[in-house]
Amino acid sequence: MNILQMVNGMTGPLSQEGFVMPFLISLALSFKYLRRVQDQQIILGFLLFAVTMGVCTQYWGITGLHLLTGGFVIWPVLVLLLGDRLPWPMVYPLAFVGTLIPDLYGAGMADHWTSRWFFGVGGAGFHDGLFLVPLETLIAAALLHHIGIYLRKRGYFDRRANMPVDSGFNGINQRSHSTGERP
Repeated sequence: MNILQMVNGMTGPLSQEGFVMPFLISLALSFKYLRRVQDQQIILGFLLFAVTMGVCTQYWGITGLHLLTGGFVIWPVLVLLLGDRLPWPMVYPLAFVGTLIPDLYGAGMADHWTSRWFFGVGGAGFHDGLFLVPLETLIAAALLHHIGIYLRKRGYFDRRANMPVDSGFNGINQRSHSTGERP
């Protein structure tokens, strides 16, 4: 694969809308919110899962490359569950990278099969998956973020276990004291 062909495929007129614009948005959001991400190993693991899912499920159809973007489901659910430990605007760059790497892999496979780079990455412009998937994921994450705030105010997704006094345990820690004595 010729590097010049790859650069031309990524900077065509429609690729400006479908690749360059989402790339710049992802870069800006990453610089702004990356320091606020707390569970970075978990996020990196799910990003690897989303990329692997995209690479393993992609296929070429008559209308181009198709792949299952697992990040569309993964990132909004993590925003719901993790709350402020994963800022919801950070979902856009994560969904973009999770779609970009399988898209580049698929374009590279097309180059390998045909000995030419005939599909541009982001070449469908505003209709391309690199533009739409991060945007749709961001909208879903923003909605689930607000639902998560509502549910956390009502006690859901709390890490502390609530033991009511009338639950039958009467303050006895059964795990540490086998006789049932109070500490």
